[in-house]
Amino acid sequence: MKSILRFPWRRVTPALLLATAALAGVSLPALAAPPKKAKPAAEPAPKTVPADPKESGPQPPDGKWLVDKEGRQYFVGKLAKEGMRFLRKPDGKVRTAWGIDIDVVKEDDQFFYYKIYRAVGSGPAGVPQGPSAEELKKIRESYQADTPESQRIKLVAFSQGLPDSGQWRDGFDIADMNGDGHLDIVHSAARKTLTPPVIFLGDGKGHWRRWSEARYPRLNWDYGDAAVGDFNGDGHPDIALGVHLRGLMALQSDGKGGFIDIGKGLDFHMPGGGREEGFSSRTLEVADWNGDGRPDIIASGEGPRLNLMGRDQARPTEKTEAYGVVVYLNQGNGTWLRKDQGTSSREIFSDTLTVGDFNGDHRKDFATGTSVQGRKGLVNLGRADGGWDTVDIPDVRHGAYIRSVDAVDLNGDGRDDLVMGYMAYEGEAWHSGIDVFYSQKDGTWKRRALVALEKRLEISALGHGDLDGDGKPDLVALTGDGDTWIFLGDGKGFFTRETATGIPAFPGACAGYHVKLADLDGDGKNEIVADFAGEASPMFDPDRCPSGGGIRAWHLAPAGGR
Repeated sequence: MKSILRFPWRRVTPALLLATAALAGVSLPALAAPPKKAKPAAEPAPKTVPADPKESGPQPPDGKWLVDKEGRQYFVGKLAKEGMRFLRKPDGKVRTAWGIDIDVVKEDDQFFYYKIYRAVGSGPAGVPQGPSAEELKKIRESYQADTPESQRIKLVAFSQGLPDSGQWRDGFDIADMNGDGHLDIVHSAARKTLTPPVIFLGDGKGHWRRWSEARYPRLNWDYGDAAVGDFNGDGHPDIALGVHLRGLMALQSDGKGGFIDIGKGLDFHMPGGGREEGFSSRTLEVADWNGDGRPDIIASGEGPRLNLMGRDQARPTEKTEAYGVVVYLNQGNGTWLRKDQGTSSREIFSDTLTVGDFNGDHRKDFATGTSVQGRKGLVNLGRADGGWDTVDIPDVRHGAYIRSVDAVDLNGDGRDDLVMGYMAYEGEAWHSGIDVFYSQKDGTWKRRALVALEKRLEISALGHGDLDGDGKPDLVALTGDGDTWIFLGDGKGFFTRETATGIPAFPGACAGYHVKLADLDGDGKNEIVADFAGEASPMFDPDRCPSGGGIRAWHLAPAGGR
């Protein structure tokens, strides 16, 4: 049982949490239940196949997988009803408070009995054929990285006044918000605070203060992502927010700390207001998508959720599935025009998004990660008509979750390449790492491994810039255990890995969520800004991230400061 109770990445998948909770005999958080309806009909007695004790993930207690009529392998777990809110769906499934739909086999007054599907190797009935010794060898060889090591730079803290506690997630942006010539940090509200966005004013010397004088409209705030752009062309940077469960917001700035709501046309749920569009996001980018000179908002859906909002009490609603990508076109008058190419559950959902030009046609493209295991259609090429074509990258790791992506032209060919942080199950083992995909002139992609580890570790954020002022793109990665990795560009399209950066892991293994590089002090070299968050789980990880998280900044140590 110990093997599945501890997960070394920041966002344990809700399905795995649910399965583990069932195995441990625990219930979900206390929530009020709706009226009970008729029980689903029981299925015929299923066939069985033996379990593989070496396989990761939840396993059937009796060592036998059941096989349903679709050929899917599962065992039956039970979930306590006491104190749990859930939503019965028309297709017979039940949606839990974690936003996960479960297939109920039967139920009684105390429990749901539901299918826990085989996480790896499920498929047609029968014992799945594992890879041969030769195939395993090829898989292992594909996870070899030849990145040279270096010790060229050391960084020191640039964080005085930034918070060292609180769940600062999921994202932020950097801009001069008050016109004093110094860059500031624009962050969404820390999780569980329900405040307006927080702006930390910088002085260019590593000192920060919260802009307490800023004035915001009264809105339903929560945590999520923040991105900055001048939406009305007045020279003052405005703010877009992707708010967990609720949707999107846009705030227009007067440059003096005053903000007004300009969110007409954005998907946003107002509790009790009758608007339940359902689309919400915790990752967004601001970019001129249609080339009209006005910055637009590109947002990736955050996936299935149970909406716990209401006027008087929390309540479930089915209208909270946020799949696919939505572009909100800036109309220049404080309103937005929504454009999407599908937001059904067949589409991808992700907590990472990057904008670039992958085919060199001078139009904006975007790439997402994937919280759906094994998806490879991550790149989306912009068209002249404002739509986009989704293309596969065939060499994305088999069975991978892609937790971070970053677009950057590494080899100077005029096409952005794609850096990707993955966690994949292949060859009977978990692998984690960073791959670089070089965009080729013929539309194909060439993969090169930057980091490859045989373990489960989330590469949770990626960002690029120029740390040492040599004009070559450098890369920074954050992990789900709070580490910060630095890679210096070698001028040939690849990197060396710095092994003595001076940046410690975040205390308590708080997970990295977002990282950006910008020249904060005006010396021509970029600084690093990163946020971290997490919380303990009495059952899964009681000692993790006691502070809740924080925000950190670092810059290059002065000469002789090593």
